[in-house]
Amino acid sequence: MRDAGDDGRAPLALRPIHLALVAFVATLPAHAPTIGAFAEAPQFEAIADTFLFALLLAAVTSSVVVLLRGLQRPRKVFARARVTAIAAAAYLLGTMGAVGLLFAPMPLPAAAVGAGLLAGAALPLLVAEWARAVAVPIDQALVLCAFVVLTASFVGWILALLPPSALVPVFCLLLVAGVVVPPVAARMGDPALPLARPADTMRRLVSVTWLPLLGFAVYAFMTDVMAHSAFGVVQASFLGGAVAALVMFGVCFLWGRTPLLPWSYRILVPLMAAAFVVLGAFPAGTFPRDASVVALYVFYIVLALLGCAVLLAVVRNRELPANVASGFACGVAAAAALLGQILSQVLTVTDDFAPWLAVLTGAFVAVLLVFLGRTSWNELVAPHESAAAEEPALAARSGTGDAPGGGAVGAAHGEEFEGAGAPDGSEPPVRPNASGDAFELAEPSMQNTLEARCAEVAAARGLSPREAEVLVFLARGFTPAYIAKSLVLSISTVRTHVRNIYRKLGVNKREELIHLIDGE
Repeated sequence: MRDAGDDGRAPLALRPIHLALVAFVATLPAHAPTIGAFAEAPQFEAIADTFLFALLLAAVTSSVVVLLRGLQRPRKVFARARVTAIAAAAYLLGTMGAVGLLFAPMPLPAAAVGAGLLAGAALPLLVAEWARAVAVPIDQALVLCAFVVLTASFVGWILALLPPSALVPVFCLLLVAGVVVPPVAARMGDPALPLARPADTMRRLVSVTWLPLLGFAVYAFMTDVMAHSAFGVVQASFLGGAVAALVMFGVCFLWGRTPLLPWSYRILVPLMAAAFVVLGAFPAGTFPRDASVVALYVFYIVLALLGCAVLLAVVRNRELPANVASGFACGVAAAAALLGQILSQVLTVTDDFAPWLAVLTGAFVAVLLVFLGRTSWNELVAPHESAAAEEPALAARSGTGDAPGGGAVGAAHGEEFEGAGAPDGSEPPVRPNASGDAFELAEPSMQNTLEARCAEVAAARGLSPREAEVLVFLARGFTPAYIAKSLVLSISTVRTHVRNIYRKLGVNKREELIHLIDGE
């Protein structure tokens, strides 16, 4: 894996907090392995759907509240910590209450609704604090999400093997371990971010996250539908999660191409969808046809991995308030899962789920192909000199007196919000010359020397940590569009950073910047 900043270049160091995150994910009530583990409970048929429906409905509502609060001035740290502690207690009470209701002597649907509303209202707050606590650059986020999925799949498989007498206490211990971190993380204050207009903030968020969150919504919708189907896919979800995680590990460690996110949507996701289509075309009852269910889960979980990784990267970049990014992502996923829950009830009479799986998979791939076709067309018709042509404009505006602190302020007041910093940037990630390609093949010592020199220049000229990170990309010859995709930033924010760098370094064009870094 390669990235520009020190944090991005360093391998992910697993810590105890990541094991607590595994416990949190493995005990999510809407997680397919969790549903499968309690499928034999006496009141499962009478309670499970009622609880999940109430939980998802409350989660959507709570996500909207978290999002709207995030668009306002941040609350004081002690107030946030108190609210998070209350949310953790409510989530524990609601989820443990639901587990107790599953083994009650008689069905209590009204109590299940109350437990679902309690747990669902607390869930977005816990997700927001978890995102703050484990936020890392995009390459590390992909590795972390793959590790969590792989380990959570293994934990879910173990839970499914336990008898009820052991299942309940083990599940409750994992549940407690998964909610300990958010109240502690909430005691740490967020860095002050410049306030932008809510419409501008949402536009920047959507520009960066729309495709990953669309994929995450597809995952949430279809896994909820599949959990009610006659496929027996709960067992397939264990294997599908493990395979998807191993695929992502291979992409990160063996391929290691930067930026990984656009490459994943151009190559990996269509490949996973093609595997499902090919295997599903075999006659019913054959091994390939049965394996298509696992392939479908791999496809959906890869989409979920990419969506979660983008969320962690966006929170880590601090371009947008954490509550805005987390509330939006959690709301989209909960709404999609709620629609899946409703659809599964409608289709219960016929159990005709198979066409929906293929239709929605094909619909997402169609959207992806349209997007890739548009970006490919833009790359063909856009002159490759566009990067060089925009440089004088950046340099000309670098002396106009940007607001102190840089990035988000400039983007919030009159910047043009084009394309996504993640996969939907319409500008081609071309480099002005072949030096970037040569640099990719250079010895690690040469890369370290360049980064060390950039760090010296950044410290001497008072660049912010984010500007220092962008400076390394500029020194390697990359365009703002490529930098935006690599760092998961909106392209308007990257351009603001570039203008600030030019102004602080006292240069007007790329050649002068390179000479300055070379010490000439």
